[in-house]
Amino acid sequence: MDSPFVYNKFVSEGNFVPRNDEVDRICERIKQKEHTLIYEPPKSGKFSLIRQVFIRLKNEAYPFKACTIDLFNIRTENELLKKIRTSLIDAFSQTPEEKHKLEDDLMINHIREMVEYRDLVLNLPEALSLKFKTNIVLYFREFQELLNFQDPDATISLLERVWMTHTSTTYLITGSKVNAMKDIFVNNKTFYRFAERVKLSPIDEKLFSEYIIKSFLKAGRVVSKELASRLYRMTEGQPYYTQQLAEIAYYKTKGYMTEAILNEAFDDLTELHSHYFREISGRLSLYQLNLLKAILDGVTKFSTQEVMDNYKFNSSANVVRLKDAVQKKEILEQEGENWYFLDPLFKSWLKRIYWNEA
Repeated sequence: MDSPFVYNKFVSEGNFVPRNDEVDRICERIKQKEHTLIYEPPKSGKFSLIRQVFIRLKNEAYPFKACTIDLFNIRTENELLKKIRTSLIDAFSQTPEEKHKLEDDLMINHIREMVEYRDLVLNLPEALSLKFKTNIVLYFREFQELLNFQDPDATISLLERVWMTHTSTTYLITGSKVNAMKDIFVNNKTFYRFAERVKLSPIDEKLFSEYIIKSFLKAGRVVSKELASRLYRMTEGQPYYTQQLAEIAYYKTKGYMTEAILNEAFDDLTELHSHYFREISGRLSLYQLNLLKAILDGVTKFSTQEVMDNYKFNSSANVVRLKDAVQKKEILEQEGENWYFLDPLFKSWLKRIYWNEA
Protein backbone atom coordinates (compact mmCIF):
# COMPACT_ATOMS: atom_id res chain seq x y z
CA MET A 1 0.00 0.00 0.00
CA ASP A 2 1.23 3.51 -0.82
CA SER A 3 2.43 5.57 2.09
CA PRO A 4 -0.06 8.12 3.45
CA PHE A 5 2.80 10.44 4.35
CA VAL A 6 3.96 13.11 1.90
CA TYR A 7 7.34 14.78 2.29
CA ASN A 8 9.24 14.47 -1.01
CA LYS A 9 6.82 16.55 -3.09
CA PHE A 10 4.53 19.48 -2.60
CA VAL A 11 1.78 18.59 -0.17
CA SER A 12 -1.75 18.53 -1.53
CA GLU A 13 -4.76 19.70 0.44
CA GLY A 14 -5.65 16.21 1.68
CA ASN A 15 -2.17 15.63 3.09
CA PHE A 16 -1.62 19.12 4.44
CA VAL A 17 -1.39 19.48 8.20
CA PRO A 18 -2.99 22.92 8.40
CA ARG A 19 -1.29 26.08 9.59
CA ASN A 20 -4.58 27.92 9.87
CA ASP A 21 -3.22 30.95 11.69
CA GLU A 22 -0.56 31.57 9.05
CA VAL A 23 -2.99 30.98 6.17
CA ASP A 24 -5.51 33.38 7.71
CA ARG A 25 -2.88 36.04 8.28
CA ILE A 26 -1.35 35.88 4.80
CA CYS A 27 -4.77 35.84 3.09
CA GLU A 28 -5.81 38.92 5.01
CA ARG A 29 -2.56 40.71 4.16
CA ILE A 30 -3.03 39.95 0.45
CA LYS A 31 -6.58 41.28 0.54
CA GLN A 32 -5.28 44.47 2.15
CA LYS A 33 -2.48 44.60 -0.44
CA GLU A 34 0.11 44.37 2.29
CA HIS A 35 3.40 42.69 1.46
CA THR A 36 4.63 39.58 3.28
CA LEU A 37 8.01 38.02 4.03
CA ILE A 38 8.49 34.34 4.80
CA TYR A 39 11.97 33.01 5.41
CA GLU A 40 12.38 29.58 6.93
CA PRO A 41 14.89 26.73 6.49
CA PRO A 42 14.50 24.35 3.51
CA LYS A 43 11.62 21.88 3.67
CA SER A 44 9.72 23.82 6.31
CA GLY A 45 6.53 23.74 4.26
CA LYS A 46 6.72 27.24 2.76
CA PHE A 47 5.50 26.30 -0.72
CA SER A 48 2.72 24.05 0.58
CA LEU A 49 1.58 26.90 2.82
CA ILE A 50 1.47 29.37 -0.08
CA ARG A 51 -0.51 26.88 -2.16
CA GLN A 52 -3.07 26.69 0.65
CA VAL A 53 -3.24 30.49 0.71
CA PHE A 54 -3.98 30.63 -3.03
CA ILE A 55 -6.56 27.83 -2.73
CA ARG A 56 -8.29 29.69 0.08
CA LEU A 57 -8.40 32.94 -1.92
CA LYS A 58 -9.81 31.13 -4.97
CA ASN A 59 -12.47 29.43 -2.86
CA GLU A 60 -13.44 32.83 -1.50
CA ALA A 61 -13.67 34.18 -5.07
CA TYR A 62 -11.16 36.90 -4.30
CA PRO A 63 -9.99 38.56 -7.56
CA PHE A 64 -6.23 38.05 -7.86
CA LYS A 65 -3.61 36.69 -10.22
CA ALA A 66 -0.65 34.86 -8.71
CA CYS A 67 2.64 35.05 -10.57
CA THR A 68 5.51 32.88 -9.31
CA ILE A 69 9.11 34.00 -9.88
CA ASP A 70 11.72 31.51 -8.70
CA LEU A 71 15.20 33.02 -8.43
CA PHE A 72 17.11 29.79 -7.72
CA ASN A 73 18.94 29.99 -11.10
CA ILE A 74 19.00 33.77 -11.60
CA ARG A 75 22.42 35.41 -11.38
CA THR A 76 22.22 38.73 -13.25
CA GLU A 77 19.92 41.73 -13.33
CA ASN A 78 19.09 41.10 -17.00
CA GLU A 79 18.03 37.53 -16.17
CA LEU A 80 15.89 38.88 -13.35
CA LEU A 81 14.14 41.35 -15.66
CA LYS A 82 13.54 38.64 -18.24
CA LYS A 83 12.09 36.33 -15.58
CA ILE A 84 9.73 39.01 -14.28
CA ARG A 85 8.64 40.04 -17.78
CA THR A 86 8.06 36.47 -18.99
CA SER A 87 6.22 35.37 -15.84
CA LEU A 88 3.86 38.33 -15.92
CA ILE A 89 3.11 38.20 -19.65
CA ASP A 90 2.55 34.43 -19.50
CA ALA A 91 0.10 34.90 -16.63
CA PHE A 92 -2.17 37.07 -18.81
CA SER A 93 -1.83 35.50 -22.27
CA GLN A 94 -1.92 32.02 -23.72
CA THR A 95 -0.80 32.01 -27.35
CA PRO A 96 2.31 33.62 -28.90
CA GLU A 97 0.02 36.04 -30.71
CA GLU A 98 -1.65 37.10 -27.45
CA LYS A 99 1.72 37.58 -25.77
CA HIS A 100 3.04 39.70 -28.63
CA LYS A 101 -0.09 41.87 -28.66
CA LEU A 102 0.01 42.37 -24.90
CA GLU A 103 3.66 43.39 -25.04
CA ASP A 104 2.85 45.79 -27.87
CA ASP A 105 0.00 47.31 -25.84
CA LEU A 106 2.38 47.79 -22.93
CA MET A 107 5.06 49.27 -25.22
CA ILE A 108 7.62 46.68 -24.17
CA ASN A 109 8.66 45.89 -27.73
CA HIS A 110 9.27 49.56 -28.52
CA ILE A 111 11.78 50.36 -25.77
CA ARG A 112 15.45 50.48 -26.70
CA GLU A 113 17.07 52.32 -23.79
CA MET A 114 18.09 49.94 -21.01
CA VAL A 115 17.20 52.27 -18.15
CA GLU A 116 13.75 52.89 -19.58
CA TYR A 117 13.24 49.20 -20.31
CA ARG A 118 14.29 48.26 -16.78
CA ASP A 119 11.82 50.62 -15.15
CA LEU A 120 9.04 49.54 -17.52
CA VAL A 121 9.51 45.85 -16.67
CA LEU A 122 9.66 46.48 -12.93
CA ASN A 123 6.47 48.51 -13.18
CA LEU A 124 4.70 45.88 -15.30
CA PRO A 125 2.73 44.44 -12.35
CA GLU A 126 1.21 47.85 -11.67
CA ALA A 127 0.31 48.32 -15.34
CA LEU A 128 -1.22 44.85 -15.59
CA SER A 129 -3.12 45.21 -12.32
CA LEU A 130 -4.76 48.36 -13.61
CA LYS A 131 -5.33 46.97 -17.12
CA PHE A 132 -7.02 43.78 -15.93
CA LYS A 133 -8.51 45.22 -12.73
CA THR A 134 -7.09 42.57 -10.44
CA ASN A 135 -4.64 42.24 -7.59
CA ILE A 136 -1.40 40.77 -8.91
CA VAL A 137 0.43 38.76 -6.26
CA LEU A 138 4.10 38.55 -7.20
CA TYR A 139 5.36 35.47 -5.38
CA PHE A 140 9.16 35.42 -5.22
CA ARG A 141 10.91 32.20 -4.24
CA GLU A 142 14.56 32.03 -3.06
CA PHE A 143 14.76 35.81 -2.96
CA GLN A 144 18.14 35.67 -1.18
CA GLU A 145 19.74 34.59 -4.49
CA LEU A 146 19.93 38.28 -5.34
CA LEU A 147 22.96 38.35 -3.03
CA ASN A 148 24.84 36.29 -5.65
CA PHE A 149 24.57 39.07 -8.24
CA GLN A 150 27.73 40.94 -9.22
CA ASP A 151 26.40 44.08 -7.55
CA PRO A 152 23.59 42.90 -5.27
CA ASP A 153 23.27 46.20 -3.41
CA ALA A 154 22.51 48.06 -6.63
CA THR A 155 19.82 45.58 -7.70
CA ILE A 156 18.21 45.45 -4.26
CA SER A 157 18.20 49.26 -4.04
CA LEU A 158 16.60 49.42 -7.50
CA LEU A 159 13.82 47.01 -6.50
CA GLU A 160 13.28 48.92 -3.28
CA ARG A 161 12.99 52.24 -5.12
CA VAL A 162 10.44 50.95 -7.63
CA TRP A 163 8.40 48.66 -5.41
CA MET A 164 7.93 51.30 -2.74
CA THR A 165 5.82 53.27 -5.24
CA HIS A 166 3.46 50.39 -6.05
CA THR A 167 -0.09 50.44 -4.71
CA SER A 168 -1.90 47.88 -6.90
CA THR A 169 0.52 44.95 -6.54
CA THR A 170 1.09 42.64 -3.61
CA TYR A 171 4.53 41.14 -2.99
CA LEU A 172 4.94 37.76 -1.32
CA ILE A 173 8.66 37.20 -0.78
CA THR A 174 10.10 33.91 0.46
CA GLY A 175 13.55 32.46 1.00
CA SER A 176 15.11 29.33 2.46
CA LYS A 177 18.36 30.88 3.71
CA VAL A 178 17.25 32.49 6.93
CA ASN A 179 20.35 34.50 7.74
CA ALA A 180 20.80 35.71 4.16
CA MET A 181 17.22 36.98 4.16
CA LYS A 182 17.85 38.67 7.51
CA ASP A 183 20.85 40.42 5.99
CA ILE A 184 18.61 41.92 3.31
CA PHE A 185 15.56 42.84 5.35
CA VAL A 186 16.83 43.28 8.90
CA ASN A 187 20.56 43.90 9.17
CA ASN A 188 20.90 46.14 6.08
CA LYS A 189 17.47 47.72 6.61
CA THR A 190 16.59 47.72 2.92
CA PHE A 191 12.86 47.58 2.12
CA TYR A 192 12.34 49.31 5.47
CA ARG A 193 8.75 48.75 6.58
CA PHE A 194 7.94 47.46 3.10
CA ALA A 195 6.82 43.99 4.22
CA GLU A 196 6.08 42.17 7.44
CA ARG A 197 7.56 38.79 8.24
CA VAL A 198 5.11 35.96 8.92
CA LYS A 199 7.10 33.46 10.95
CA LEU A 200 6.00 29.84 10.71
CA SER A 201 5.35 28.49 14.17
CA PRO A 202 5.81 24.75 14.77
CA ILE A 203 2.81 22.69 13.77
CA ASP A 204 0.87 21.87 16.92
CA GLU A 205 2.05 18.60 18.48
CA LYS A 206 -1.48 17.34 19.17
CA LEU A 207 -2.61 18.15 15.63
CA PHE A 208 0.40 16.46 14.02
CA SER A 209 0.13 13.43 16.34
CA GLU A 210 -3.54 12.98 15.46
CA TYR A 211 -2.65 13.16 11.77
CA ILE A 212 -0.02 10.42 12.25
CA ILE A 213 -2.46 8.20 14.16
CA LYS A 214 -5.21 8.61 11.55
CA SER A 215 -2.78 7.94 8.70
CA PHE A 216 -1.68 4.67 10.29
CA LEU A 217 -5.29 3.65 10.87
CA LYS A 218 -6.08 4.01 7.16
CA ALA A 219 -3.99 0.90 6.56
CA GLY A 220 -5.15 -0.91 9.69
CA ARG A 221 -1.99 -0.09 11.63
CA VAL A 222 -1.91 1.34 15.10
CA VAL A 223 0.33 3.86 16.81
CA SER A 224 -0.37 5.06 20.36
CA LYS A 225 -0.76 8.72 21.26
CA GLU A 226 2.42 8.50 23.31
CA LEU A 227 4.53 7.15 20.45
CA ALA A 228 2.99 9.55 17.93
CA SER A 229 3.94 12.43 20.23
CA ARG A 230 7.42 11.01 20.72
CA LEU A 231 7.84 10.71 16.95
CA TYR A 232 6.92 14.39 16.65
CA ARG A 233 9.38 15.43 19.35
CA MET A 234 12.23 13.40 17.81
CA THR A 235 12.15 15.71 14.79
CA GLU A 236 11.00 18.79 16.73
CA GLY A 237 7.89 18.82 14.55
CA GLN A 238 9.84 19.78 11.42
CA PRO A 239 7.28 18.87 8.69
CA TYR A 240 9.64 17.12 6.24
CA TYR A 241 11.49 15.02 8.81
CA THR A 242 8.33 14.22 10.77
CA GLN A 243 6.54 12.94 7.66
CA GLN A 244 9.61 10.98 6.54
CA LEU A 245 10.14 9.41 9.97
CA ALA A 246 6.45 8.50 10.11
CA GLU A 247 6.70 6.83 6.70
CA ILE A 248 9.75 4.76 7.69
CA ALA A 249 7.99 3.65 10.89
CA TYR A 250 4.80 2.99 8.91
CA TYR A 251 6.52 0.51 6.58
CA LYS A 252 8.21 -1.23 9.51
CA THR A 253 4.91 -1.66 11.36
CA LYS A 254 2.77 -4.73 10.69
CA GLY A 255 0.16 -4.20 13.38
CA TYR A 256 1.16 -2.06 16.33
CA MET A 257 4.10 0.31 16.23
CA THR A 258 6.43 -0.27 19.16
CA GLU A 259 9.09 1.89 20.74
CA ALA A 260 11.75 -0.39 19.26
CA ILE A 261 10.30 0.15 15.77
CA LEU A 262 10.28 3.92 16.27
CA ASN A 263 13.88 3.96 17.49
CA GLU A 264 14.97 1.82 14.54
CA ALA A 265 13.08 4.14 12.16
CA PHE A 266 14.82 7.17 13.66
CA ASP A 267 18.22 5.52 13.19
CA ASP A 268 17.28 4.86 9.54
CA LEU A 269 16.18 8.47 9.07
CA THR A 270 19.45 9.74 10.51
CA GLU A 271 21.47 7.40 8.30
CA LEU A 272 19.57 8.56 5.20
CA HIS A 273 20.79 12.10 5.78
CA SER A 274 24.18 11.29 7.29
CA HIS A 275 26.10 11.81 4.03
CA TYR A 276 24.83 15.38 3.80
CA PHE A 277 25.58 15.98 7.48
CA ARG A 278 29.12 14.61 7.02
CA GLU A 279 29.63 17.08 4.19
CA ILE A 280 28.49 19.97 6.38
CA SER A 281 30.67 18.99 9.33
CA GLY A 282 33.62 18.31 7.02
CA ARG A 283 33.56 21.94 5.89
CA LEU A 284 33.64 23.29 9.44
CA SER A 285 36.83 24.28 11.23
CA LEU A 286 37.69 22.85 14.63
CA TYR A 287 36.78 26.17 16.25
CA GLN A 288 33.41 26.30 14.46
CA LEU A 289 32.66 22.77 15.65
CA ASN A 290 33.63 23.78 19.17
CA LEU A 291 31.14 26.64 18.98
CA LEU A 292 28.37 24.22 17.92
CA LYS A 293 29.34 21.90 20.78
CA ALA A 294 29.16 24.77 23.27
CA ILE A 295 25.66 25.70 22.06
CA LEU A 296 24.55 22.07 22.27
CA ASP A 297 25.88 22.02 25.82
CA GLY A 298 23.69 24.97 26.69
CA VAL A 299 26.39 27.64 26.87
CA THR A 300 24.99 31.17 26.70
CA LYS A 301 27.96 33.23 27.97
CA PHE A 302 30.86 32.63 25.59
CA SER A 303 33.28 35.22 26.91
CA THR A 304 33.93 33.74 30.36
CA GLN A 305 37.39 32.36 30.93
CA GLU A 306 36.02 28.92 31.79
CA VAL A 307 34.15 28.66 28.49
CA MET A 308 37.16 30.00 26.59
CA ASP A 309 39.34 27.30 28.12
CA ASN A 310 36.84 24.43 27.83
CA TYR A 311 36.08 25.01 24.15
CA LYS A 312 39.51 26.35 23.15
CA PHE A 313 38.29 29.75 21.95
CA ASN A 314 41.22 32.09 21.43
CA SER A 315 39.44 35.32 22.25
CA SER A 316 36.10 37.07 22.39
CA ALA A 317 36.80 38.50 18.94
CA ASN A 318 37.32 34.97 17.66
CA VAL A 319 33.94 33.93 19.07
CA VAL A 320 32.29 36.79 17.18
CA ARG A 321 33.91 35.64 13.93
CA LEU A 322 32.84 32.05 14.60
CA LYS A 323 29.22 33.08 15.18
CA ASP A 324 29.23 35.06 11.95
CA ALA A 325 30.72 32.11 10.02
CA VAL A 326 28.17 29.52 11.15
CA GLN A 327 25.33 31.93 10.42
CA LYS A 328 26.60 32.51 6.89
CA LYS A 329 26.70 28.73 6.46
CA GLU A 330 23.02 28.66 7.53
CA ILE A 331 23.64 26.31 10.46
CA LEU A 332 22.52 28.54 13.31
CA GLU A 333 20.04 31.36 13.76
CA GLN A 334 20.23 33.90 16.55
CA GLU A 335 17.14 35.38 18.13
CA GLY A 336 18.01 37.77 20.92
CA GLU A 337 20.45 35.99 23.21
CA ASN A 338 19.33 32.54 22.06
CA TRP A 339 20.86 30.36 19.37
CA TYR A 340 18.94 27.75 17.37
CA PHE A 341 19.97 25.04 14.94
CA LEU A 342 18.15 25.57 11.64
CA ASP A 343 18.15 21.80 10.99
CA PRO A 344 16.92 19.79 14.00
CA LEU A 345 18.09 16.46 12.58
CA PHE A 346 21.59 17.83 12.03
CA LYS A 347 21.59 18.94 15.65
CA SER A 348 20.59 15.42 16.72
CA TRP A 349 23.21 13.88 14.40
CA LEU A 350 25.96 16.03 15.90
CA LYS A 351 25.05 14.98 19.39
CA ARG A 352 24.34 11.28 18.80
CA ILE A 353 26.73 10.41 15.98
CA TYR A 354 29.48 13.02 15.72
CA TRP A 355 30.07 13.42 19.45
CA ASN A 356 28.60 10.01 20.37
CA GLU A 357 26.46 11.31 23.20
CA ALA A 358 23.26 9.65 24.39
